[in-house]
Amino acid sequence: MGGRWLARLTRAAVSRPWTVWLSALGLAVLSMAWAVSHLDLKTSNLDLIDPDLPEVARFEDFAASFGTPNVMVVVLEGGTVENSRRAVARLAPRLRHLPGVRSVVDRLPQPSPAISRFAPSTDVYLTSEDGRLFFLFVQPADARSRASTLEPFVLAVRRCLDTAALEDLGIVAGLTGLPQYALEDRQTIEEDIGRLSGLAFGLILGVFLVAFGSLRRPLMAMLTLLVTLALLSGLIAIYPGHLTLLSAFFASILFGLGVDYGIHLLIRAEELMTEGLRVRKEISSQHRGDEVVQSPPNAGAILARTLGEGEALCLAVEELGSSLLTSALTTASVLLAMVWSGFLGFAELGIIAAVGILGSLLAMVTLLPAGLVLWSRWRPSPRIEVKAGRWRPRPPPAIVSWIFLAAAVGLAVLPSPPFNGDYLDLQPKASEAVRLERLMVQRSSWSPQFAVFLVQSAKQADRLAARLAAEDSVGKVRSAGEILRLLPWLEGEAAEQLRASFVDADGRLAVYAYPKNDIWAADSGELFVRRMQALDPEVTGMPFLGRWMMQRSQRALRIAAFSGLLLLGFWVWLDFRHWRWALLAMLPALLTLAGLGALLDLFGLAFNPLNVMALPLVLGIAVDDGVHMVHRFLAEDGNLDRTLAGTGRSISLTSLTTLAAFTSLGLAAHRGLASFAITLSLGVALAWLLSLSVLPALLRRSTSGRS
Repeated sequence: MGGRWLARLTRAAVSRPWTVWLSALGLAVLSMAWAVSHLDLKTSNLDLIDPDLPEVARFEDFAASFGTPNVMVVVLEGGTVENSRRAVARLAPRLRHLPGVRSVVDRLPQPSPAISRFAPSTDVYLTSEDGRLFFLFVQPADARSRASTLEPFVLAVRRCLDTAALEDLGIVAGLTGLPQYALEDRQTIEEDIGRLSGLAFGLILGVFLVAFGSLRRPLMAMLTLLVTLALLSGLIAIYPGHLTLLSAFFASILFGLGVDYGIHLLIRAEELMTEGLRVRKEISSQHRGDEVVQSPPNAGAILARTLGEGEALCLAVEELGSSLLTSALTTASVLLAMVWSGFLGFAELGIIAAVGILGSLLAMVTLLPAGLVLWSRWRPSPRIEVKAGRWRPRPPPAIVSWIFLAAAVGLAVLPSPPFNGDYLDLQPKASEAVRLERLMVQRSSWSPQFAVFLVQSAKQADRLAARLAAEDSVGKVRSAGEILRLLPWLEGEAAEQLRASFVDADGRLAVYAYPKNDIWAADSGELFVRRMQALDPEVTGMPFLGRWMMQRSQRALRIAAFSGLLLLGFWVWLDFRHWRWALLAMLPALLTLAGLGALLDLFGLAFNPLNVMALPLVLGIAVDDGVHMVHRFLAEDGNLDRTLAGTGRSISLTSLTTLAAFTSLGLAAHRGLASFAITLSLGVALAWLLSLSVLPALLRRSTSGRS
């Protein structure tokens, strides 16, 4: 039914190619215009999670009352201690008057022992232990830390540093903290989107040219993809209305996966045209009395045009429709399963990618055939363009197949790599902000990341501060109780900003605890979070929100993987209606999913919050390979040579185009996105290897067992 339904669409498109393409181009132009004016890129971590969840609501409630904990830190390096103090005195008032700045902490209010039960600081400045680094904490006014406000905020601070003539004091100033990371992410992604998407497009086109030996079909397939991308961009601008760090590279996903359906159609159409030519030649020879007469030089071209590429494509869709529809539905289902993950960023990516996959299939069975028919009318080809016989994969020897199967099973039983939750390891390798934060936490007890407690009275604040000061995992404590005793002796704008950071309109008081060690290191970070939550389960701040997000992402992937496998099994069973063929079709996916973690470990890689998103895509791609192989094997009545010569070639080409798309993404400056691309590329390569080695051996065995 799927094949017939898709074939009807193809025949309708081929019969009215101008109508189809003019309508698609018109919608594409409108979609791009809408996307350019309405589509936004969001890089805040808060944009990846549901704001109604208790952990998120608690964080945002604090940010609305006391200002965002996502502060930026100005780090001053070099120069003498005296010059560093002069630099702080020069910068602090300028920073306080910048637009978008809520508060600036350049030094601690110095309490006297007579009014404070806590030991006074030896230095009012925020410095490293050796006094060679000075810090200024600059808090954005936007409590939501949105990209639209953070960019002017960070740029204004940077201009302030550039115009402060700090070089006269021998001082070098740099920025770190989440606002700087968010801006770097935005700039890196915007630069990489154009550069790497264009590279992916070029590499895929190059693979096409080598495989097909002509420009016409590859260019039409890529043009079809571009139109699909434009239409999808318009839909994204409607919902969800933005892109995030997870969904920003949807174009590479579409290039890598969407073109697969066109490849399968083009190769099968070539096979049909080749077979048609052979049959017609045989008939022509028989009509001459079994004597084969030498054909004229242009006979092949005449017969190819007589056969008709449009009809060949329609027949290809009719033959492959069931496997194409099953592969698209399985991939889309695995992606849509992320909607039930409870993680907003995953859900949005799943919806975008699933709609893109289904839209690509629809475009490849309508726009691609219609475009090829139009091209043939505009410029008839003087020669045959069938290259199906150029390269024919052969079944590997049985011993080789069983070795690969044993290796796949061995990978499946090996342990997977640990999960790396270090946020800084996702940033660009040459990031100055990462270097400064690492330096800051190594040489001081200050950090851009800290814990925030809310209490109702100064006495509660004092008791909590005393307990925090006794904690081994805490390096510094700033308490509202101490600040309230100092406020009568403080004046001016600094005093007002200090009050706003410690006391809200409802009279709640804040106590801040800074980690003694690196919050991103697994052991010390986990210890700090656990000890702070033991003191108060309602504690908030980026260390807690970040850990919660990572745990949530791991939980989301488990839910998505389980529900995705169920949906995948349902569609494959519905397609084959036989447990043997359904299991064989799913085998490459199951082995790939089981062994990918160990393969990453062998290459010295680890899972992280971004590259785990490759797992659903790898699962969908591997299932597609298996479904197409088993379908063709059954259609060829168990002829494994013809199966590999046709579908084996298609799978090889689709794997190469996918690898071309995501290998280019592996060059991204953002290490998190690069790790996503590398993980997906390894998964695709493993699925390709299993589909052309292990699966043929099992198919051969199933045939011999049946006979």
